[in-house]
Amino acid sequence: MTLTEIMSDKSIKKLQARTMIIDGIMQGNITIEEIEAASAELKDSRFSAVLEAVEEISNKGLTNLSADYLELAKRYVSCGDNSCKRESSRIIGNLAPQYPEALEDCIPALLDNAKSEGTVIRWGSAYALSRIVLLKEYRDSDLYERLVSICDSEQENGVKNQYLKALRKIKK
Repeated sequence: MTLTEIMSDKSIKKLQARTMIIDGIMQGNITIEEIEAASAELKDSRFSAVLEAVEEISNKGLTNLSADYLELAKRYVSCGDNSCKRESSRIIGNLAPQYPEALEDCIPALLDNAKSEGTVIRWGSAYALSRIVLLKEYRDSDLYERLVSICDSEQENGVKNQYLKALRKIKK
C-alpha cells in the first residue's frame, strides 16, 4: 500500500498505520518524496501518525534517515497540532547528532515551544534542545545559558529532568 492509501483508509487505526509506515520506510516502499507529498495533502492531525513512525525509526536507529527527514521535522515543530510538534521535536533530537550543521534554524522554534502551556510540547522541546546542547557545536554557545534559565523556571519534573541530564553531562 502507498502512504496515501494507508492514511486514507478509515478502517486502519492510527497504531496500525504507524506500523505499516515504519515497515514501508524500512523496506524502501515509502520514500521521503511520498511523505513530502502526503504532508501537503493530509491534515496535521492525520499526518502526526507519519511523524510518529519517523520518530520511532530515528529513536531506535532502525535505519539511517537522510537530512530530508530532519527538514520535514523542522517544518512541523511550529505547526498548530500538538502531536506534530511533539513528534517533530523528538525527531530533531534523535537526528541532531547526525546533522549538527542543520539545526540552527529550528532552535528558535524549540525555544518558543519550551514556553508552551502544554507539558508534552515542553517535554518534546526539552528532549531536542538537551540533545542539541550536548553537541560540540552548541556546548559553549549561549544555548547552554538559555537552557539553564529555562530549567530553573520549569515546574514539571519530567521536563526539567530532560534539561538536568544534559546540563550535568556538560559540567563533567
